[in-house]
Amino acid sequence: MSLPPVLHQGRTISLRRTAPVDAELLYERMYKNAEFMHLFRLNTFYDSLSRLRESLAQKLETPPEQTGYLEMLIIHKIYGPIGLTYLADFSPVHRRAEFAVGLFDPNHRQASYALESGLLVGDLSFNRYNIQRLYTYVYGYNDFSQKTTIAAGFALEGIARKHIFDESSKDFVDLYHFGMILEDFRNNQRLARFSQRLVGRDITQPLRDSIPEPIRPPIDHPEFIQSGQIRISF
Repeated sequence: MSLPPVLHQGRTISLRRTAPVDAELLYERMYKNAEFMHLFRLNTFYDSLSRLRESLAQKLETPPEQTGYLEMLIIHKIYGPIGLTYLADFSPVHRRAEFAVGLFDPNHRQASYALESGLLVGDLSFNRYNIQRLYTYVYGYNDFSQKTTIAAGFALEGIARKHIFDESSKDFVDLYHFGMILEDFRNNQRLARFSQRLVGRDITQPLRDSIPEPIRPPIDHPEFIQSGQIRISF
């Protein structure tokens, strides 16, 4: 089975949709990784590899425009798949979507990989998919993610106290709600500087040139020809 095409790529990171071929990797490095799931997505389980593979096949077969959900594998040009990112609950009327980035290995979280991945998703969202507003949720105990989310330009918009029940700890968890609107994105000088280094252009500015032809990855890892390229479609 051929892999889905690369949707976007930066200096070291590329994004493509998840596929059934990723089932074993995601099952072992994500869903069976309690430390990662505790930070990324509580109370989400798959009781078998086959069920996860079926779920990935269904997601891939259905256009994200219909489901409002776009799930992408984060692929490093040396280390291969290192994390997951998604846009969820997309509303074409209100032009908003939920956004999340997660890296499987704690050692990768101290590097710029999450930032580069977030820049790529932000570029897709605001410059390609015509989204007006991105929002994200962070668990109350995840101080590191709260700080990095604010540093990326998201504003804290509220705290839902005891909003989520954690089935593992048997306790209720606070949920922090952050948001970024298009105007914030366009005027964010910090993102402008970082994106020029990590993506290859200032993503806070609207696209003016024609979008390059799609880049299709080889079987193992994507080929990094030029950063800052975006696919027109999924």
